[in-house]
Amino acid sequence: MSRELTWSHNFTDADAARLCQLASIANDPRYRPYVCLWVTDGVVCNLHFQASEFPDHLRSAHGVVGADKASLMCCWVNCFAEMPKDCLMRHINENHLELRHICPICHEQFTRANTMQNHMSRKHSGN
Repeated sequence: MSRELTWSHNFTDADAARLCQLASIANDPRYRPYVCLWVTDGVVCNLHFQASEFPDHLRSAHGVVGADKASLMCCWVNCFAEMPKDCLMRHINENHLELRHICPICHEQFTRANTMQNHMSRKHSGN
């Protein structure tokens, strides 16, 4: 016995456009949920956040503050790399969160937004 699915609501063009917009956001790494694996006193943070929220989270929850050139250790699980504070966020984005910026035209991936913008200017300026 087969059953057909029936929908009890009518989608408007605006509804369909909104669903498409939400689908594109869901695939955007800036809005994807991440988990903080920063270790403090042997305890992993495990809080969820969006990439844009993480710098504030590091400052407020983990005390990552100080001069940009101050040497800090990355306290991400199993990472003990030392670097200047001003490099820490890029290190975490690239190595631990694996945050990528995707070219909207050819879908090539980049670890830095400015590299992707340069790519678009060089490769797709005529599009």
